[in-house]
Amino acid sequence: MAQMLPPDHERAGVSSSADRVISMPSFAGSDMTQDRAPSLQHMDWIGLWLIAICGFLGAAALLVVPKFFFPAEDAAILFQYSRNLADHGLISYNAAGPRAEGATDFAWMVLLSLGMRLGIDPFWLIALINCACLALLAILLLKIAGKPPRPLALLFIMGAFTLMTQIFAAASGFSVLPFECLLTLLAWSYLKENDVGTALVALLLCLFRPDGFVFALPLLLAAFVVRPRRMRRLLVYALLFVLPGLLYFLWRWHYFGEFLPLPFLVKSNAERVAHVLVLSSLHGGVVLTLFVAILLTFALRSCLHQSCNFTLILCLIVLPDLFYFSMRLDQNVGHRFFGYLPVAAAVLLTANWQRVETRGGFILRIGIAAWLMLLCHGWLGALSRYRIEQFRNRVAIAKELSGLSHGTMIVSEAGLLPYYSGWTAYDPWGLNTAVFAKRLFLPPDVDAIEPDLVMVHTNNLECVPSADWKTPYTQRTWDHMTRNLVTGVDRSRFELWLLPYGNMSVRVANHTATWQGDQECWFVRRDSPLHKSIDRILQQHAVLRYP
Repeated sequence: MAQMLPPDHERAGVSSSADRVISMPSFAGSDMTQDRAPSLQHMDWIGLWLIAICGFLGAAALLVVPKFFFPAEDAAILFQYSRNLADHGLISYNAAGPRAEGATDFAWMVLLSLGMRLGIDPFWLIALINCACLALLAILLLKIAGKPPRPLALLFIMGAFTLMTQIFAAASGFSVLPFECLLTLLAWSYLKENDVGTALVALLLCLFRPDGFVFALPLLLAAFVVRPRRMRRLLVYALLFVLPGLLYFLWRWHYFGEFLPLPFLVKSNAERVAHVLVLSSLHGGVVLTLFVAILLTFALRSCLHQSCNFTLILCLIVLPDLFYFSMRLDQNVGHRFFGYLPVAAAVLLTANWQRVETRGGFILRIGIAAWLMLLCHGWLGALSRYRIEQFRNRVAIAKELSGLSHGTMIVSEAGLLPYYSGWTAYDPWGLNTAVFAKRLFLPPDVDAIEPDLVMVHTNNLECVPSADWKTPYTQRTWDHMTRNLVTGVDRSRFELWLLPYGNMSVRVANHTATWQGDQECWFVRRDSPLHKSIDRILQQHAVLRYP
């Protein structure tokens, strides 16, 4: 940590009077009125307070989300695993099994299941955890900077994270904010040269989400390579990280009978540019990486080359970028998988706070300008998508299905319907059904499962087979999977219902409530004992029977 801070004689007297006026030592409680500042100072002050207000509003909004909104599909999938663990002591997609590792966020699943055992709804529990983690994140960053946790500073940092698109993923029920807290704690332990803390937090980070190893392993290796007392450090890391991690890996391999989690099998199977990059994964990551690069270049241009800064950039930005750009990122709500980028920027800024502090106003202006140019549109787009993807009809149908005798469904949207209905469900995409993680769903699989209900979301209004389809498809794409599924549904045995995709009230407000947009295809088996009851439920929720 010491190597990143300039000597006292370099820090003294280097800033002009104007620089001192527009800087942000106000975080430490300095008096902003001691000098008369030009109008630019007041702009900085207004910007600081506006972002702090965003922090207060963001925390309040996170706290009441479950009252007005529903979780995202993948979040509901984790709720289902947590409920089965709490009720049956089994890690499985369906209550009766088989064991499945579709929920790879092991520690997050265990935490939610403990809450369920205590009678706490998981979405409300997440709301409380999100608020606590947003504040804890700010406290950790101020500790890295060596500053006291004053209210304005806390709210400012909370507001900065609220203005990242990942806040919508947190509001959707994902473990974004707890993961970001653990990542910040890992960086703090590394900077403090706390070997025991670094090893333990690294282990918890990997248990929380398996992709935590992308951050944990490089930082552990960096500490081992660049710092003295290597043998002691090697022993600590072996006992507190490697050995427990290996035991957990062997246990889960034995428990599930799969060497790798199902989502990894599915997400690693994608078309790549130069056999490395997945173009769809570049979209949100590149923009946020550019934002972070601009911010750090202006804030730390004189010390980016220092060894500790270089290590943090490599371990928290460059290597993770390469990993996530090479993976298929399904359900990437609010670009949630790139939540490490604002954390990395914040850690680097606070770790070098003595250099940044004298130019705080300038950095604030650069950050706001870069946000307006790069992230504002994405933030507003994430807000719009968040509102549209409130599947009120889908949840209402699922809750009414829960009142019927236990049925069987095949669902491409594998979260809300199974979670709220309690029915046995098969995931044709393979994230939760092992057989379809190893091969693409094929048309004969429909008859083999014999479902009472099939629900599939198609990208291209393809609820009826077309003569130009070349089924069965074997290459893993979403369109190939949905075409195989639709082809496998025998129209003489199933009737088709159509439901517009998303929140109908929002679609009406946006003048997109037509059948020309995305839609959901609902197939009901005619000879199912639940046929009439399902038809009645669908009719009550503005579902259109296909001619």
